[in-house]
Amino acid sequence: MCGIVGAIGLDNPREYVLNGLKTLDYRGYDSAGLAYLNKREIIVHKDVGSVEHLMSITPKSILTNLMIGHTRWATHGVPNKENTHPHISFNKTICLVHNGVIENYREIRDFLLEKGYVFYGQTDSEIVANLLDYHYQSSDILTSIREVINALKGNYAIAFFCYDDESSLYVMKKGSPLVIGEGEGFNLVASDASPMIKLTNSFIELNDFEYGKITKDKVKIYNLNGELVEKKEMHKDVESISHDLKGYPHYMLKEIEEIEPSVNNIINAYYKDGKFLFDPKLIEALKESDHIMFIACGTSYHSSLVGGRYFEYVDKSTSKYIASEWAFHPTFPGNKPFIILISQSGETADLIHCLQIIKKHNLNSLVITNTGGSTLDRNCKYSLLLHAGIEVSVASTKAYVAQVTMLAMLSYALKEDTRVINDLKNAIKIFNIIKDNYKPKIMSLADELKDKTNIFYLGRGFDYFLSLEASLKLKEVSYIHSEAVPGGELKHGPIALIEKDTPVIVFITDPETASGMRGNIEEVKARGAKVYVISINKLSKEEDTIVVPNYAYYLSSVAIAAVAFYLAYYVSLAKGLNVDKPRNLAKSVTVE
Repeated sequence: MCGIVGAIGLDNPREYVLNGLKTLDYRGYDSAGLAYLNKREIIVHKDVGSVEHLMSITPKSILTNLMIGHTRWATHGVPNKENTHPHISFNKTICLVHNGVIENYREIRDFLLEKGYVFYGQTDSEIVANLLDYHYQSSDILTSIREVINALKGNYAIAFFCYDDESSLYVMKKGSPLVIGEGEGFNLVASDASPMIKLTNSFIELNDFEYGKITKDKVKIYNLNGELVEKKEMHKDVESISHDLKGYPHYMLKEIEEIEPSVNNIINAYYKDGKFLFDPKLIEALKESDHIMFIACGTSYHSSLVGGRYFEYVDKSTSKYIASEWAFHPTFPGNKPFIILISQSGETADLIHCLQIIKKHNLNSLVITNTGGSTLDRNCKYSLLLHAGIEVSVASTKAYVAQVTMLAMLSYALKEDTRVINDLKNAIKIFNIIKDNYKPKIMSLADELKDKTNIFYLGRGFDYFLSLEASLKLKEVSYIHSEAVPGGELKHGPIALIEKDTPVIVFITDPETASGMRGNIEEVKARGAKVYVISINKLSKEEDTIVVPNYAYYLSSVAIAAVAFYLAYYVSLAKGLNVDKPRNLAKSVTVE
C-alpha cells in the first residue's frame, strides 16, 4: 500500500517528487525517501516519518533530471531508516522503489546470500533490487527485467534506475497499480494519476507482466516475450482527482459532507425520465443467475451485507464473502452464480486475487468501484462507477454510502421498481437535516465518549449492518475498542462485557425489530450501561439521544450513516489524533 513516483526529463524533479509523495501519503506514511543520480553515483535521502520531514532533510537545489520517490506503509520490516525506500543494490548498480509484496522473497534472499550479496534491511523490496543487480552483471537491463519478472511471485509496481544510465527510468508491474504520465520533453510515473495531473493529463496504465523503458521523449512498453506493446493513452481531468480540501480542516469531514452530491451523481448517471440506465446485458445476466455472490473487504464488505439484503428482497438468493477468506477457500453456490466485487479503489489486492479465480471458472463478474481505469474496472466483465469523486481520508465515508446507493438502485432495477429513487431522495433530506442541525449534539456526545476504552453498537437487520460500519469507523480514527453486536446476540456472550457506564449506541429505525431492540436496551441498562439511542420519529421515545424524521428504513446506511461518521470524526478530533491518517492504516490496500 505504498506510493511511488518518478520523473525523467524534468528540470526540477525534486518539487514534483516531493509534492507527488504528499498526494500519495494516504497510501502509507510510515517513512519516505527519494533518490537520484549524480555523475554515476546514486544519492538517497530517506528517513522514518512524514513527507514533510523528508522535505526538511532534502537539499533545496538538486541538479538532476532523473528521480524516484516513495512513501511507505510497512509490510516486511519495521519502519526504520534501513527499511525505508529507495533501496540500492549491494553493488550499487540499481536504485529501486516498490509497492506490493514479494511472496518468495526468502527463497530469493537465500539464493543471493549464497552469491555473496549483503542486505541492510528486512524488506522484500531490497531483494528485488539485488536480483536485478545479479542479472545485470551478465546481461542487458531489459533482459534482466524479464528474468526478474519470471522469478518473482507476488504483486509489485516497481520503478528503478541504473547507476550507468542517467537518461532512462524503468518500470515493471504485476497486481499493484502503476501509471505513466506523458509530457512534452519529460515523462512521469506514479501509483496513480494524482501526483501528475498538474503536469499532464495524458496517461498510460500498465497491465500485469508488462515492463517499460522511459526516457524524456519516449515510452517503450514490452510484454514478457520482449515484444513492444501498443498502449492506448487515457485522459483524466483535474477535478476528478483533485485533493483540494476546499476550506475544510480535514478530508474526512469534507467527504462526509460530499455524501449528498455522491448520491445524486449516481442517480443522475443511472436513472433518467423514469427509467434505469444500467447496461441491459448486465441486468439480463443478473436476472438469469440463480445466485448472487458478493466479495469485498472492510467497509465494502459492510455495504455488501446491505446490498445482499436488497437482492434478497427481489427474490435472489445471495451470499457474502470476505475476499481474503474466500480467495483461499473459493466456493460457488448455485448452478449459475453471478459475482459482484466491491472496491473503492479498484486495486484491492485480495479482490484481484479473487477475480483471477473467478475468471478461471469463466463466470460473470461485476465490479462496483469509485476508480475508473483501475485493475478491477478493466478486468471484470461488467463495471459500475460510483462517480463519488476522489476519497482521500483513510476512513471511507462517502464511498460507503455511494456503494449502498448503487446496490439499492441495481437491485430495484431487476424489478423495474423506481420507488427507490424517491426513497433515496428522501434519505438525502434526512442526511441534510443531520448535517445542518445535529452536529453540536454529536460533538457533545463525542466529548462524553472520547476517554472511554470500550464502546458497543447495537442494531438489528439494516441497523446492525450500519452498526458494523459505525463501529469500524470509530475504531479506525479514535483507537477506541468498539464492537457491533446484533441485538438478539447479546445474551449469547457479549453481554458479559457490559458493566457500569459502558457506552452502548443503539440504532432503532426498523419497525419489525424496534420492540426487540427496546428489550435489548433494558437488558444492558440492567447491567449498568450508558445507552444512546438514534431513532426515527415513529419509533422514538422521549429519552432517545437523536431522533430524525421518518424515511424508508432500508436506507439507514444512506440517511443516518452521517451520525456514525460525524461521531467517529469528532471523537478523533477531541482526542487530538490525526483524523485523515490513522496509525497503521492506509487508504488503498494493495497487499494481501
